[in-house]
Amino acid sequence: MLSEFGFTGRARPFVEIGTGDTRTAGVAVWDGAHWDTPGDVWAGTEPTWVDVSCYVYNYACGYGRSDTLARFLAGTANVVVDNSTGWADPSPAVTPGELSMRPGRQIRMGVVHRGGGADVVFGSSDVVFGASDVTFGGGQSDEVVVLWRGFIDSVVPVYDPVNTDTVELRCIDVLGEVNRAKTKPLPAPAYAGDTADVRIHRLLDAAGWWQNKRDISPTGDTLIGSDMGGQTADLLGQAADSVGGAVFGDQHGFICFRPRDWQTFDPTDPTDATIGNVDPGDVCPVQWERPFERAAISTRVIIGRDPETAVQLDDIDGQARYGIEPFERTNLLTQSDTRLQLLAERVLATRDDSTAPKVRSVTLNAATSDASLDLQATVDPFKPSRYRCRLSLPRGEVFDQQHFVTGVRHTVDRHGWETLVNLDLAGPYAVAGARWDDAYWGQARWTDAVRSMEGLTHVG
Repeated sequence: MLSEFGFTGRARPFVEIGTGDTRTAGVAVWDGAHWDTPGDVWAGTEPTWVDVSCYVYNYACGYGRSDTLARFLAGTANVVVDNSTGWADPSPAVTPGELSMRPGRQIRMGVVHRGGGADVVFGSSDVVFGASDVTFGGGQSDEVVVLWRGFIDSVVPVYDPVNTDTVELRCIDVLGEVNRAKTKPLPAPAYAGDTADVRIHRLLDAAGWWQNKRDISPTGDTLIGSDMGGQTADLLGQAADSVGGAVFGDQHGFICFRPRDWQTFDPTDPTDATIGNVDPGDVCPVQWERPFERAAISTRVIIGRDPETAVQLDDIDGQARYGIEPFERTNLLTQSDTRLQLLAERVLATRDDSTAPKVRSVTLNAATSDASLDLQATVDPFKPSRYRCRLSLPRGEVFDQQHFVTGVRHTVDRHGWETLVNLDLAGPYAVAGARWDDAYWGQARWTDAVRSMEGLTHVG
């Protein structure tokens, strides 16, 4: 089972299920016969986590987005567990106050880096989650890395000839969980002049999302009024898109908002790692994918509150080479016309034909090296991680560019840990000595480059 890896002693995978339901008040008893110490109860804002790794055959989890301009999608995970003892039989709670396996439970998964000390004992008082390190009674220190956190969405018994009695836990992350809420429209648009962070708090309040599970960065960018009706994740994404920001659900159970500028970086700062085959210190990949396709290029950008009044930017030179490839967002709530113009310019700078071809993804396998294992344990699209990616072949250099991580998919069983890392070019977000805030819009190198692009025309 998935209580250890067969290829390394430096890490072990884990899966934990929350034994408390934070959406209800009071305390509840977990089934001591299968789970924990008889008589244990739960109360508080965080569940009590119980390690079920010894029952797990494998897990896979994915989260992130396709590129730096796309919305973050709700992350998903699948966990296959051995149910020969009946511990994961799907059933509602029968006895008042007693918990049972059902959809809605919290779940998280990840790996533990071992520093040569004692094994991690989950559920013990020695383990302090949420901190960067886990300290054991013997003085050794290992790092607990939560790769994914969310909620069990469905419990599916599966009977097959190999694993005769298994249950598949199909899960969604916190962005998927908050999106279960839907609100009806207000009689008329309201809250004009809200900053994006205030609007996001309003939407989370309407969805009943916990105050202590929000990580909302402030911004001065304001929005027009909204009827506030629809699926919560759609409304959150619309508010974030309107200011050039992003909303996502992270590995620690928080709904997060980041405003524009959140991906900018000083190009003199070192990257998190180098993935390639040039120097011995490079993390060796299993496979690169670097397509050259028109769908990744935008030669026309249409940005606005509606199609009729939208800003349109055309890259005439790019259209001569690749035709009209549109990028369109025409349901924004942006209050400032100047902001709409600048958002359009940013999109064109990020997706013009000078950025193609670019690496779409790289696949890593923890069994290939300790360096790969370490990178797979730390890769993070929510930071976002930034890597130098390079490939050299006998005929010469193929590419050598910095990329942001935009998405991740981990596939884990006892015999292997493979990670597909989605990437997008980091170069457009490199800003030395200036940020894209109100004081620096006219000075930032990115904006200057866009305004001086040969063949750029404006319509609208």
